[in-house]
Parts: sequence; structure tokens; C-alpha cells
Amino acid sequence: MAASNGKGEKVSKFETLKLLEKCRKERDDAMHRESVLREKLRQYESRMRSTEALKQKLKTLTMDNKELRKQVKALRNEIGLECNPKFNGKTTKDIINDLHEKDRECSSLVEKAGKLSLTIDDLTSELANTVTSKTLLEDQVQSLQQNLKDMTNNQRRLLKLWEDKKVQREQLALPAIAQKHCNTGNRQEHGQLFNRGPQRSFECMWRDMGNSGK
Repeated sequence: MAASNGKGEKVSKFETLKLLEKCRKERDDAMHRESVLREKLRQYESRMRSTEALKQKLKTLTMDNKELRKQVKALRNEIGLECNPKFNGKTTKDIINDLHEKDRECSSLVEKAGKLSLTIDDLTSELANTVTSKTLLEDQVQSLQQNLKDMTNNQRRLLKLWEDKKVQREQLALPAIAQKHCNTGNRQEHGQLFNRGPQRSFECMWRDMGNSGK
């Protein structure tokens, strides 16, 4: 009877320990699940707060958008877009896109204008160099023409001077030839006063003078 009580006591203690271990494990699992659930709850609450903030922000943006639409409509009426057939039926977004496209076209035109400006600068510089070269060539041509004119005038003066000298020489030669002819006639009339030797000498001189006259 005593042995039976001891055995039952031992079994009861073992079961108690086993049950205690099971309870501890269940407690740890429950605490873990509680921690996980708390983290999920925290995340959910954070998401709820974020959602609420986004809802509030969306509400504010919606109100701002309505106000902006009113302002845009008033501005469209003010600048005449609503009455302009070109913009009739277009939304503000379409108009903004058109303006962006025009801005891109303007930027492209500005770039082309810059390139054309550089080309014009190059052509202007080249034209200036060409004009300078032309001016120098014209000066050279004018100088050559003046030199040619001076040479022509000098040639004419020299030719006239040569002609004048020739006429003077001819005028100076005529009296001498006439005098020689006269001297020769006198010597022939008085030939009996000279011997044959001097007469031959005068005849030779006369022939020489006649040849020089020719």
C-alpha cells in the first residue's frame, strides 16, 4: 500500500513536470504569436494612419484641384481661349502640350539661328578679306595703269624730242651742203689755176659729200 502510494506520487510528479513543460511551450508560443500579432497590429495601425493621411491629402488636393479648375476656366475666358476656334474643345493639358511643342520648336529655331549666325560671321569675315584683296588689287591695277600712262607719255616725249633733233640736224646740214656745192663750183671755174692733184682731191670730197647726202 505504501509502495503503491509512492509509485502514484512519482507518476503524478512526472506528469506534472510534463504538463508544466507543455504549458511553458504553449506560453512561449502564445507570447511569440502575441509579438507577431502586435507587430502586425502596429503595421496595420501605421498603414491606417498613412491611409488616413493620404485620404486627407487627397481631399485637400481635390479641393485645390477644384479651385484651380475654376481659376483656369476664368483665365481661359479672360484670355479668350474659350472663344478661339483653335483652342475650342482642348483641355488645359492639351494646350500645355501644344505650348511645350512650340517651346521645343522655338529652341530648335534658336539653335538653327545660332548656327546661321556663325555662318554669317564666317561669310562676313570672308567678304571683308575679299573686299580688302579687291582694294589691294584695284590699287595695284591703278598703279600699273599710271605707270603705263607715264611710260607712254615719256615715250611720246622722247619720240617728239628725237623728231625735233632730227629736224634740227637736217636744218643744220642743209647750209653746209649748200656751201660745199658753192665752193665746188668756184673751184671748177678757176680750175686752170690748180694742178691736177688738188683737183682730184676736190672731186673725191665732192663725191663723198654727195654720198653722205644720199
